Amino acid sequence: MKKIFSLTFLLSLLYFVCDAQVGINILIPDSSAVLQLESNNKGLGLSRLTTTQRDAISNPLKGLTIFNTQDSVIEYWNGECWLKVYEKNCYECAFNLTIDDPTDTLDRIVSDSVSSIISVQQTHGNQQISIIFISSLPQGVNVYFNGNPTIDSTGSVEIVVKADMCSAVGGNFPIMIQAFCGDVIHFLSYNVYIRPPVQFTIPVDQLDYNLQAINNLPTNPAQYILLHVQSSVELKASDHTIPAYTSGNLDPNSVVCVVNDGDILGRGGDGGAFVFNGLLIAGGNAGYAGGDAMNLTTRTYLVNGGAIYGGGSGGGSVGFALSTPSIPIIGPIVVGLGFCGGGGSESGKGGVVNPGGLITIGLFQNGGDATCCVSSVPGLGPVANYPINIPISIVTITLTPSGHGGDGGTFGQQGTPGYLDLQIDVCVNIPIIGNICFNIPIPGGLLPFYGPTSGDPGHAIKRNNHPLTGLPDGTYFSSQIKGKVSPY
Repeated sequence: MKKIFSLTFLLSLLYFVCDAQVGINILIPDSSAVLQLESNNKGLGLSRLTTTQRDAISNPLKGLTIFNTQDSVIEYWNGECWLKVYEKNCYECAFNLTIDDPTDTLDRIVSDSVSSIISVQQTHGNQQISIIFISSLPQGVNVYFNGNPTIDSTGSVEIVVKADMCSAVGGNFPIMIQAFCGDVIHFLSYNVYIRPPVQFTIPVDQLDYNLQAINNLPTNPAQYILLHVQSSVELKASDHTIPAYTSGNLDPNSVVCVVNDGDILGRGGDGGAFVFNGLLIAGGNAGYAGGDAMNLTTRTYLVNGGAIYGGGSGGGSVGFALSTPSIPIIGPIVVGLGFCGGGGSESGKGGVVNPGGLITIGLFQNGGDATCCVSSVPGLGPVANYPINIPISIVTITLTPSGHGGDGGTFGQQGTPGYLDLQIDVCVNIPIIGNICFNIPIPGGLLPFYGPTSGDPGHAIKRNNHPLTGLPDGTYFSSQIKGKVSPY
């Protein structure tokens, strides 16, 4: 009987061991659990191993689970590799995506672009990670990667946002950055604020336009300005010494963008005058220099759809004259020839004869005025090539000139000098004998001669060593630019 009881007890014990359930802080574990833990102030403490310690486990049990102290995640052995609890298989891609500066301001004074570095660090898998961007940017704003946006394992790429100086509007623009590897996708946001310019529009004609003074702009700090000259508007100057447009007394670090759809015209130089102030004169005066269309005092960007013309210089004067001894009642008389220069385009005045208060005998002519506006025609110097008879009592003096005053220059071009040659013949009517004629040589071999060279034409754009973007230095004679674009 004792033997039967012992066998029954042993079989019951074996059955209990084979079908054992363990409950900690619970009397009856769930039937599906081999081990069930219950606590409201304690947790399950898995083995805490570093990656090195984990990898040193020999022949780990499939499903063996640890807490990785380096990555701060629970990992388990799936029979092939150690997987983090959120990973699906040994080949799944996992990575971290960061950006060094998620917000930027593009002010277009310091630079026309901003950038940030996007970095990826692969933590699982060995696939390539591709980075793209999604944006809705206005006209004139471009975004691009500076470098290869496909990265093996770990690396970085620069994202660049560049704004056109003249066409891009201001505002805040978000750019979505997306990186993906297999089924894993990460997102970042890069927000760029583009500083808007201070904008001015010129709707009507202006004279001596000074951007800073007319708009009462501060001379400090640096400004970013967009100026639009509308179609059919003319900017002109009141004198050849004043530019038709200048940016004025702005901070030299300022940036000005000029969108010109009108006409910016330098004033033409006046023609050379002929002034008599002595007993004998053989020569003339140079025509005045042309005026500049644009005079820059700060960094400038140009979008030109109109005309920018430097003023033509005036033509030079030329002449030959001498004064007679004082005649009773009448006083001294100036005898000779004088031809003044024509005015340069645009609106240059022709030179004027100034006999110094004396009475003139001969031929003295003023230069022609240039017409105005973009189609200006320069003034011409007078031309003389016909004999001039001057009767004095029984004597007739005949002056036969071959000469002209200098013509004014057209836009961006120099006026011409005057030229003079002269023959003087004298005929004396003697009673009974008749006329006796002879030639009088010009004293000192003064003739023929050219008058002095005219002044320089005006610049289309005088940079004054400030950077200009949109038009390289050079001399132009096109429908849009006439004259020099140069640093000084």
